Amino acid sequence: MINYFYLVFLYILILFVISAFFIKKTLNSFEEYGYCGRSLSIGFIFFTYLGTWIGGGTIVGLISRGYDFGASQYWIIALSCVVEIFFALFFIGKIRQSELKSITDFFAVRYPDKDEIVRIPVSAAILIRNITMIAMQFSALSYLITFIFGINRNLSLLLVFLVVISYTVLSGLWGVAVTDVFQGILQTIGIISLCVITYKLCGGLDFTKTFYDAAGMSEHLNLFHVSDSWYSLFLFVGAYGLFFLMNDQTNWERIYASKSTKTAKWGFAVPLTVTLISLVAIVYIGVFQRVLVAPYSGSSYILYHFIFTIMESKWSILILVALLASIMSTADSFLLASGITLSENVIKTFIIKDATDKEQIFFTRIFVIATGSMAFAFSLNTDDILGLWMTGIGMTSVILLPGYFMGWLKQRPHTRAILAGMAAGIVYDLAMIFTPLGMDAEHICIGILLNLIICFVATPFVRKEARL
Repeated sequence: MINYFYLVFLYILILFVISAFFIKKTLNSFEEYGYCGRSLSIGFIFFTYLGTWIGGGTIVGLISRGYDFGASQYWIIALSCVVEIFFALFFIGKIRQSELKSITDFFAVRYPDKDEIVRIPVSAAILIRNITMIAMQFSALSYLITFIFGINRNLSLLLVFLVVISYTVLSGLWGVAVTDVFQGILQTIGIISLCVITYKLCGGLDFTKTFYDAAGMSEHLNLFHVSDSWYSLFLFVGAYGLFFLMNDQTNWERIYASKSTKTAKWGFAVPLTVTLISLVAIVYIGVFQRVLVAPYSGSSYILYHFIFTIMESKWSILILVALLASIMSTADSFLLASGITLSENVIKTFIIKDATDKEQIFFTRIFVIATGSMAFAFSLNTDDILGLWMTGIGMTSVILLPGYFMGWLKQRPHTRAILAGMAAGIVYDLAMIFTPLGMDAEHICIGILLNLIICFVATPFVRKEARL
């Protein structure tokens, strides 16, 4: 345990040293702090995407799902990557051409009436998505610390919160991008190593197939096994897939921060391909581990149980570092995106319109801490890591997707109609949380459709009122 303690401490120290190196560069320029002066090369873009997309929550959650339900759980996450191919083809060039920094900028340009008040609900919706993503990483890392050191999970969460928040606020996107290069390499090596080791320990494909055949679960080995109806698949795509045609604020920041459109496109497409391949390895790790650890009641801990009780210690250290890398690299990206979103779209736009760069950096750091605090509170009562991922996407989609897609049309609804649809989406989200309605794919699709209908119904009335 002492060796693991020193390893974790050394890793955290390295992150702080790397971040501290860029403090001076980002002290006085918000453009440098938030967008790296729009100078990120393809190497930085590649690894910061890779580090963000394959988070610890994804690894731990997908392995757990693969262990419980089989390889077809791959598509829960992989669907987002498939949809992002179309985002790269049809939207990245337009975003760069329009000089858009963020999703909120897009809505403000498309729906500018009422002094760009649309920025408020859009920022709130982005915050919902970001908080759930950060909470995923906090939960994954707290499980790891609890398993290694045997301390209370709430205390583990507090330690995780303090560490990730501290190095994220130091040097902004430069710190995030550079540490993500370091962490992206480590997590990729770790995933490949973990998959190979697990495969060998479980006796290879033949023994694994024999095990699942004997258990009557041969379908668990099939990546394309789908037991749901086409209707259920359609709902899943609508509830969780369409979101990625809009995508996360973290990705919009990197598109804007890229030094050229070519860099933005290739820097997005290449790590996307690597991610799709890596997710196959991750889900099969869970499938193979069932052969070695069956049955195991706490599937949320299955990866950690495997690493620290079955794997040789020389390999467990490597995998531990890889997990730390994947968790940290995702959490810092979504934390920073939240801070920038609130600083630019609340403080700069509505409260202190002549805010200096130093003031914007200050408020970004304050909001990074505030967002991290909300994610910390959220993760205290959450065990289903991938459930968090789906919840964040679903709630954000209900509020934003209709307005986003209509924003690309030449004949767009009136701003007040869009705001009415968003308000309905927010109310519907609250109903899904606090009533027996539930937050499954069907109800999320109904919420998106309700938002869309209200936008169309309200548009003729607000346009007529505007003419009067």
